[in-house]
Amino acid sequence: MAESSPTNPPAPQADEIELRIQRHEKLTLRSWFVPFALMIGAAAAVYFLSGKGTTAGHAALLFGYLGCACTFLPLPTAWIVMWMGAPLDGGGCGIHPLLVATIGSLGTAVGNMNDYYLLTYLYRYKPMQKIRTKGWYKKVAAWYNRAPFGTLAAASFLPIPIDFVRLLAISEGYSRAKFVLGTLVGRWPRYFLFAFLADQFKLGWQWILGIAGATIVLGLWRGLPPLVKKIAEWLRGRRAGKKEA
Repeated sequence: MAESSPTNPPAPQADEIELRIQRHEKLTLRSWFVPFALMIGAAAAVYFLSGKGTTAGHAALLFGYLGCACTFLPLPTAWIVMWMGAPLDGGGCGIHPLLVATIGSLGTAVGNMNDYYLLTYLYRYKPMQKIRTKGWYKKVAAWYNRAPFGTLAAASFLPIPIDFVRLLAISEGYSRAKFVLGTLVGRWPRYFLFAFLADQFKLGWQWILGIAGATIVLGLWRGLPPLVKKIAEWLRGRRAGKKEA
């Protein structure tokens, strides 16, 4: 075996090659969150300056809300999309479904980039890197990599909570441009369908409130059991530590 030297560094091990995401090493939180803050600030300015009840104000509210919705801030999204498309006489905003779909999908693409940069940052730490060495992760990653763009777009369209596909795309170092495009391709028809149905069936505020409540309950059902389990494990560990002491 050849010895290493400054001019002949040792070859990286297989695990190091597998865990290395070169693109991620070039990303910084500042490179994303400064523009993100500017976009959200511009949306807030449009909302407050355009006047109450205007199309521009509603569009800015939609963009700002969806731009903040991500895995780290899991805001429900279906209700606001349907509220924007619902008719005015039923308490909705009366915005054309085409505009709702366009502004909404752009806002979601921005929100998903928060996940992209934050998760990329976390993968620099060993506990997060170890996830990619697990057998279950390798199997799921192999399934995803058969058709990454189609899988991401389909996951973005389906109105069910399958965030793990988006997180998997990030952990696999998927191209930022394709990541954004996959979000747009999937979310645009989804949001158009939501807004169109809200308009055609003339859903009132009661329906919108019910949908919002249902998505919140679903989110809690997904998130609370694992959280409660982790807290219980932490408490048991603390008690065991005190007994040993």
